[in-house]
Amino acid sequence: MVFRDDNVVVIEIGSLTTRAVVGLAESMTPPQVRVPTRIGKRKRDSSQPQYLFDEELEQAIKAKDAEVEVISPIVKGLVVDWEAIEIFL
Repeated sequence: MVFRDDNVVVIEIGSLTTRAVVGLAESMTPPQVRVPTRIGKRKRDSSQPQYLFDEELEQAIKAKDAEVEVISPIVKGLVVDWEAIEIFL
């Protein structure tokens, strides 16, 4: 089996930010992607909440949508909302 460095994506999910780098870089290499670890949760009439992230979340925040609750799926290094973290990834 041939192992290629450019076939690897390293994702580090933190309480405040999620960082990613392509390939196995040195530990001091800055991440290529850095995004806030937050997700919007909108309760609808149904029992399943609707999750928002990226541009949809930013638009809801700018519009001050009262139905959207911005949550952090990871608090102090512990996953507190598994559904939200699965949507985030």
